[in-house]
Amino acid sequence: MNILIYIILFTINFLNISRCREVYQSQDKTRVISILEDLNNKELLSKDELCYKSVFECMKADYVMNPYQKLSYFNKGYNSLNTLIDENKSNVEYRYHRYMIEKHAPSWLIEDDHTQIDKEYIIMNITKKQPMYSFIMDTINN
Repeated sequence: MNILIYIILFTINFLNISRCREVYQSQDKTRVISILEDLNNKELLSKDELCYKSVFECMKADYVMNPYQKLSYFNKGYNSLNTLIDENKSNVEYRYHRYMIEKHAPSWLIEDDHTQIDKEYIIMNITKKQPMYSFIMDTINN
């Protein structure tokens, strides 16, 4: 019985992460905000869900008009993502998201620029088994 519960929970988490990846790749504002709300309403997040919640908070900063809210969303998401990466240094997908955030954020928002280190790490360590392999390879140099 316990094994069945773990399988169900794993499947649900996998489907949710697949949805997060799809929404991220779409860059659709409405979908980003919707899935961010879903993640905010979840009591317990996996590391992958926490990564996407952080990324979507940074993206939401781009959608709001109030400068205080922009800074608040960005800092919350960016700091959370950095903490997650500090705990999971070898995760290529997390480092890719930080790379893209730092690449597109105003330079004055970023204290420690990881772009060069992250880009080199991603290129050297990504495998074709990575679910976002094609997307990452298509976007890393643009």
